[in-house]
Parts: sequence; structure tokens; C-alpha cells
Amino acid sequence: MQNIFKADSIEIKIEHVETPAVDPNMEDRYFVYTSQCHMPKINPFSADALKIYNPVNYTICDKSKKLITVNFNSKKKQYKLHMNIKTISCCYQSIKRSGRGRSADRKYSLSPCRNISQDFVVPHHVKEIITICKTKNSRKVLKEAFTFVHPPKKMKNQKHRKPSILLWGIDSLSRINFRRTMPLTYKYLQEQSWYELQGYNKIHYNTFPNLMALLSGYNYSLIDKYCHPQIVGGLNDCPLLWKNYSKHGYKTAYAEDWTYYATFNYLIPGFLKPPTDYYLRPFMLAIEKILSGNGNCRGRRLMAEYVYDYAVQFTNLLRSQPTFGLFWTNSFSHSLFFLPSSMDKKMVKYMHTLKKNGIMDNSIIFFLSDHGMRFGPLRQLKSGFVEERLPNMFIWLPKWFRQQYPSFELALKLNRNRLSSPYDIYATLHHILQLKTSTNHLPRASSCPKCRSVFFEIPENRTCADAGITPHWCTCNVFENISTADRVVKIIISKLIKATNSYLSARHLSHRCSKLKLSQIISAKTKNDPEGKQQIFRLRYETKPKKSLFAATVRWNKKTGGIPINIDDISRLNKYQTTSNCIKDKTAMKYCICTH
Repeated sequence: MQNIFKADSIEIKIEHVETPAVDPNMEDRYFVYTSQCHMPKINPFSADALKIYNPVNYTICDKSKKLITVNFNSKKKQYKLHMNIKTISCCYQSIKRSGRGRSADRKYSLSPCRNISQDFVVPHHVKEIITICKTKNSRKVLKEAFTFVHPPKKMKNQKHRKPSILLWGIDSLSRINFRRTMPLTYKYLQEQSWYELQGYNKIHYNTFPNLMALLSGYNYSLIDKYCHPQIVGGLNDCPLLWKNYSKHGYKTAYAEDWTYYATFNYLIPGFLKPPTDYYLRPFMLAIEKILSGNGNCRGRRLMAEYVYDYAVQFTNLLRSQPTFGLFWTNSFSHSLFFLPSSMDKKMVKYMHTLKKNGIMDNSIIFFLSDHGMRFGPLRQLKSGFVEERLPNMFIWLPKWFRQQYPSFELALKLNRNRLSSPYDIYATLHHILQLKTSTNHLPRASSCPKCRSVFFEIPENRTCADAGITPHWCTCNVFENISTADRVVKIIISKLIKATNSYLSARHLSHRCSKLKLSQIISAKTKNDPEGKQQIFRLRYETKPKKSLFAATVRWNKKTGGIPINIDDISRLNKYQTTSNCIKDKTAMKYCICTH
């Protein structure tokens, strides 16, 4: 949703500020260096970044012996529960989705606890369980949780070989921070010849619009128009890509940790009906509430491990037929930029498991993120502007696919250092369903008609506008520093704060949110637009109360002094959940400082 405010005679388009620290060698200065885009390369190991970087070790949630082991009989297609200690007695409760209406995606139910005999065969209709075990000589109750991806009783024979699709997502992980915090995983992807899109640029602020661009081809305004995420059932009517894959005979799955902040549930109702064939949300809701654990642990495993283990189970059990799976984690990457280091070795093990299971032989895998860190100490470095806007994106192609479509591989190699966006991945995922179709006849993203599959060459002269990236999020241009005491800078900052307060007032939030006042102007940068009619400013400033940090990109018309303001593009650079929890409006929360 976009709200345009006209503030007297200055034109403001909100964005971030700061010149990144580029590598010293000229040949390595840019991720993208084309006629229309100079995207500065960031050194992951610069002195200022390393000064605040403290890697952490993997957390073992429970060092005790496993009470129950799950075994799968591939011939009988059965799961069995084996109790590892003779002196325990166990029962299980089946987890099911139980909510209705606005609570459909927020509630679950548990069956009565049914006793487990040794090597108990899990019924085919049971997909998720909590186990409760007791020892004979102790009153202590021990709980664990398990999922069961049951393969269909009848597998469909495929006339033509179709690649499966695996979207393996880590929230808030820039490609720079990926190298910094997960060097072993980065090295593995490099050695295994994954294809990296170094010019992959986000299109909006947070997870929801960036993932929706990838899954629907819509920007925020079209999401509101066609998907109605605030309305119960709206997302189920939205043309998300897994529907297209389902129509083509694919089995689909979606799993995500952090249920409150999940992509399709944060401050919106989520899905009225399960959106995919295999849907982990009821299970995640249950373990968050029922299983004990510190930090990101729940029971014996980390929250993210339940999601990735489910991905391994889904892809392995259904590897004889095409699948489309989105597996997304937030818990070890969203809030602390250094925390991905704890999962580095574990992530390499997951990649080895996928390879061992044969998943890489028939799957196109996207190892991706939605954006970089949006707040905190890393974001406030000089390189933070670029880091926030360049999410991680690596692509794996199986050998047979590369041999059958050699031009696609050549295009991926060329596009490594071309500007790209989530709309291109949307087009690519459509292309995979129509591999014999020429680029001119393939579906394009509604919000980016010039975007295209990355299996075709991206034009050398592509601009951010061509890629569906608004100036606020574009990393292609280099700005020059100017004085924060500049007269025009002061005028623009004043208009920005006035527009922000007016936005809160227009939404009847002034009684809950404090009126913002300028504390200090932190930095200012400028450049002329290509036509020379406008001067573009990137500004960073702090307001009272609570030392709230903001950044904006402003277009100032030299002749008219016009400044239209797109309020959605104002970036907040520090955490705001605790200072804005008096309201539920996702956009307004960025600007609101609660009065109480």
C-alpha cells in the first residue's frame, strides 16, 4: 500500500543513506558494473564489521539419550516408533489444525494420548505428533515431537522428466553476511558449482512483500488489490505459484518457524485452508506451546531444525515424483546478524544429506533470503545500506538439466553480475513449468513486465526500474557526501518528519503515538538524476523520543521544489517492536513511538 503526501514544495521518496565500504582493488569494486548499474561490492570482513561480529557455536538442545527413534520401512511405506529405553512407557497425541474463520491458521487440537507399543506402526492419517513418556521409577514427564510425510499410496507415472523445486530460505541474510557468518556453507556452494546472483536486489522493506513478489509477481498495491491479506480467506484466493505447480502434478509443501512472525501470519489472519499438500504450521504452533526449551530450542531440536528436517523428509519420501517446497526459517537469523554462524556446520550437513538422498539429482534448488539486516549495529555501518538490500541467492541445477538445457546454464553464469530481483525468480519458476516456451511467450510478473527468467540473458542496460525496484531500494547508484547543515537538507528533513506525523494523524493514531521531533541529522548524500531535472538526496536522521533512526531517499525538483512523499518507503533503522506495540498497523509501527 502506498500513501503519497505532498509536502509544500519538496519531493521526497524515502530510502537509506550511506556509502558502502568497497574492496580496495578496482577490479573487485562492484557486484554489478553495467552501463546503467554500478552496484558497489562490500567486503564482508571489513574492520568495522569484524569489530562487532562475535560468532557463536551450535546449540545442542538436549544431550540425553533419545527416548524414541523413528524408522521408515520403504517397502511397506510405514513409519515405526522404536522406544530406546526399556523402562519407559509412552503415548502419543496427534496434532491437527482446528481453527475457524480468523483463527483458522492459529489454532490446533490434540487427540487423546494413545499408548505406544514397541515398534508401533504410525497410522497413515497421523502426520504430526507429540509423544509423552514416563519412566517407571520417576514421575518426570518427557515430551518430544515428530512429523511424518506419508507418500501417496499410488504414485503417478511421469511421461516427461520434471525437475522438483526446493526453496531453502533463511530470513534477513544478505549475501555479504552469508559469507561472513556461514563461510563453510558458502565454500560448499562454491565448490559444488552453485550459481550465485550477486546483483539480486530486494524490492521492498520486509519479508512479506519480497516473498510475495517471488510467489505472485505482485507489488504491495497489487497484493492489496488481488490477494486481500487482511481479509480471512484472501490469501487462499491469491495466485501463489504453488497452485500452478499443483496443477502440473507437483506435490507441494510449505513450512516456517516463528509462528507469530511468520510471513503470512504477522498481523494478518493467514490461510483459511491449508495452502499446500503438506503444511507444517499446526505442528509448529503446538511445539512452541507444549515443548520446553531455552532460546531457539524446543524439546530436543532447534526451531529451524524442525523446518529443515521436514524439508529433508518431504523431498526424500516423495523423490520419485515432482515436488515444490518452500521451507523458511527466521529463528537463527532475523534478530541477531551474527547468529547464522551457529548453524554453519549444520547447514553443510543438510546439504550433504540432500545430496546423499539424491535430491540434487532431480531438483532445482534456490538457497535464498528476502533481504539483509534491516536494523541493529550491522545496519548502521556505512555498508548497511547495501547489505540490507542484497539478499542471498544461490541456484543449483541438476546435471541432466544442465545437459538438456545448456543455454540456461550459460545465461545463469552471465546473469551472475547483472541486476536481478524477486520478480525474475517468479518468472523463472513459471519458466520451469514451460521449458520449451520462448521468453516472449512466458508469463511475466504483473508488477514487472520487463522482468524475465534468469535462464535467459538479463539485458546489460537494465535499470532498477526495469527490474521492478523503486529508487528507495535500488543499490545501483553512487552518491556523494554533502554537509548535514545544507539548507535544502534541513528543509527536506523537516518535511519528512512532518509527513510522518501527518501519516499517523491521518490513521487516527496520534493519541497512541508520540509526535516525532528532530534530534539530529546524521548524514546526507546527493546525486543528480540522469536527466538533470532532479537532485536526489539520501538522508539519515534521528528523532525524539527514543532516539528513533530513519533513512529516506528524496527527489527534489530543482525548478518547482516539489517533494511527493511515499510514506511506505521510509526506512526505520533500529528495532521498533517494543516501542510500537500499542498498535497493529504493520506500516505505521515503523514510525510509532507509543505514548505509554
